[in-house]
Amino acid sequence: MKSVSRWYGVLAALATGALLYFGSGLSTLPALIWWAPLPVLLVVPHLRVGAAALTAFAGWLLGLMNLTPYLLDDLELPVVALSFLLLMAGLFTVTALFFRALVVCGHPLIAAIAVPGLWAALDYVVSVVSPHGAFTSLAYTQADVRPVNQIVSLAGPWGLSFLLLFGAASLAARRFLLLAGVAAAVCLYGVVQLHQSPPPATVRIAVLSAEGADDAGWPAAGGPAIVGRYEPLIADAARRGARVVLLPEKMVDVQIAALPGFSAFFQKLASSNKVELVVGVTVLGDGDRNRALIFHPDGAAPTSYDKHHLIPGLEPYESGDRLATYEGWGLMICKDLDFPALARSYGKLDVGLLLVPALDFENDGWLHSRMALLRGIENGLPMARDGSKGRLTLSDAHGRVVGETEAPADASAVLVGELHPGRVHTLYTAWDDWFAWLCGLLALAGAVWLRSGGRRESIRHGQLR
Repeated sequence: MKSVSRWYGVLAALATGALLYFGSGLSTLPALIWWAPLPVLLVVPHLRVGAAALTAFAGWLLGLMNLTPYLLDDLELPVVALSFLLLMAGLFTVTALFFRALVVCGHPLIAAIAVPGLWAALDYVVSVVSPHGAFTSLAYTQADVRPVNQIVSLAGPWGLSFLLLFGAASLAARRFLLLAGVAAAVCLYGVVQLHQSPPPATVRIAVLSAEGADDAGWPAAGGPAIVGRYEPLIADAARRGARVVLLPEKMVDVQIAALPGFSAFFQKLASSNKVELVVGVTVLGDGDRNRALIFHPDGAAPTSYDKHHLIPGLEPYESGDRLATYEGWGLMICKDLDFPALARSYGKLDVGLLLVPALDFENDGWLHSRMALLRGIENGLPMARDGSKGRLTLSDAHGRVVGETEAPADASAVLVGELHPGRVHTLYTAWDDWFAWLCGLLALAGAVWLRSGGRRESIRHGQLR
């Protein structure tokens, strides 16, 4: 019996690892993620504690290995950065052991609810303490899955985190009617959300990308050549009726002494083409900044925003601490959208459109664009995102992709489309992370119940009643 149990553990770890490996990462197969925890949750009640922990940890870690090339090759991070994969595998192990304990003690219904609550609560805690925000959440695997993705407008990304474990936990605990009821409610909510009518007004937006270069300076060191590639693209976008032209993050480096001349040049471009021109630039000197500027066609002073959340080890700049709005539009930059709270701040300001200069790492364009897309659904915000070296996207307030194209590092890319400015009010914006706290209470209630009540059963021989 022991050898059979071991083989069950090995097979479960391999199955969970394979489902997670191919279902998540830089590109996903969303359906696989719903099934990924199930093999481990099915087998852990039949294993001793040590074997159950090893099964869960090995299976989850195996699945997370799909991020290794990205972390080491694309981001060029040191090997020690892989330690966060161990942390995530450890969190799943704790979750699986919690499920085992509840089922073994005869509380499968509580396991089906409290265990997903624990997983979602842990996902929230990681997003708060990590310098990478909610980057590690599996919620993004479902960003394109309608109507399920609409749940984030109610519960934030933690709602999707809960559901991804709830399905597997309910199946493993054989609570099929509960699963069916929740699934029906989530889909009904999503359908209702998606049938809301957008505001009638539209704005035509051009999102542009051209071949760039690292550390290209202005007015020398390659900067003018890069800007020269954008000038005809801007003029063409204006001829096509664009009111807003969005350029990428960190297009050129500008010394602070040269910033007035740089601004005057782009102000002339905005005025001559009669467009709101959004430019990403690195400002060097007196505290380097990763900055976005909106140059207005009427010659008004540019709207300025400094990136709040910088990539550790790669962006040695001063972080910003203020939001930036203009005529009901908001500015964010790239990694800022990894942090739900910052995007929610714009929702509370009731902005009607987010403009986001960004710079992807070529292979992660889909993932980062979908992280941005979820931020839009959470707060009911349409969004234009310029992910140079990745993806250019236009998405509406419900996360539907209005337009999208790849933006290669060595060629130009143009995306022109219309969005409906205007925010759809959401419970998540109004109530913040209420659902994450509720999930924490569910997990705590399950732990208290486990400690104080219910019958206990022996699994010495891998047998469950």
